[in-house]
Amino acid sequence: MKLLLATNAAPFVRGGAELMVDRLMRELRDAGHEVDLLRIPLGNTPEEIVDSTIYASLLQAVNVDRVIGLKYPAYLIPHEDVVIWLVHQFRQAYEPPPVGWPSDPQLDRVVDVVRTADANALPRAKRIYAISPMIADRLEENSGIRAGILMTPPHSDTDYRTAPAEDFIVALGRVSDGKRQRLAIEAMRHVRSDVRLVVAGAAESPQVAADLRNLIETNSLGDRVELIDRFISDDEKVDLLSRCLGSVYLPMNEDSYGYVCYEAAMSRKPSVTCSDSGGTLTLVKDGRTGLVPSPHPQRIASAFDKLAGDRDRAREMGENAYALALELDLSWAQVVKELTR
Repeated sequence: MKLLLATNAAPFVRGGAELMVDRLMRELRDAGHEVDLLRIPLGNTPEEIVDSTIYASLLQAVNVDRVIGLKYPAYLIPHEDVVIWLVHQFRQAYEPPPVGWPSDPQLDRVVDVVRTADANALPRAKRIYAISPMIADRLEENSGIRAGILMTPPHSDTDYRTAPAEDFIVALGRVSDGKRQRLAIEAMRHVRSDVRLVVAGAAESPQVAADLRNLIETNSLGDRVELIDRFISDDEKVDLLSRCLGSVYLPMNEDSYGYVCYEAAMSRKPSVTCSDSGGTLTLVKDGRTGLVPSPHPQRIASAFDKLAGDRDRAREMGENAYALALELDLSWAQVVKELTR
């Protein structure tokens, strides 16, 4: 089958969605399919978003048996055989601030364009899957369509390991305002135990990194918080996860179950996430596989202290997290089967 993977693009930005696409292309090709990739720039201004929507809606996919659409506006491509594996819709058009846009005449026009485009394209899809239960719930709320659940397996075949817990909690992943590493650093002002925080990952922008460094310096946290502002290798990641006391991942309303939480679970380590972190709650069950405080520095600090104060309980939660991750039974073979049947 000749398959066109269609997603959106932001130049020089590579996150979980981009890694997912890379792995999906490889798996589809290994299964014997011809695969090409189309990345449609979405833009940032209202004009750019409208232009991208029009472009995707009018694009003719020639010499293609099936379009597999992943993100807005790419899944708008008209074709007789479209299967959508929904990473997410254009959330700014559906959700209240701060994720969604505030009411504004110029922005309201774009919201109308996005919602109309979705209303036209989504019902025409042959099948729609969502990458998590949360995405399926959002789609049903936004568009009245119930998607099947097809969760994303891990991007890489990493051999995780477990070592005795040391006195640090690790925050992995792309460093950005949306992932709220700042909240974890602020929590360290209130931590009473000797536990440290290691934040490791490339910052979304130089300003984000500068703001975190300033936060650490201003609050005299240099001896308690380490910021590794760069992409870390798989070996470094596995090493940090194996030795940490636990993982902290505090995104706001995460789309998926959170690879960071999954990787911690596969390393038999508990995770700390927030009650408003969305999809991470698929894996992080409060008191069983990790801790789920409200998104306030003092509450998060208390969670850090709980892990440090009861190592046996932290180890037990890590084992529970590992068992739950295995129960998800994430399989690329299943993904390929569903998207190509």
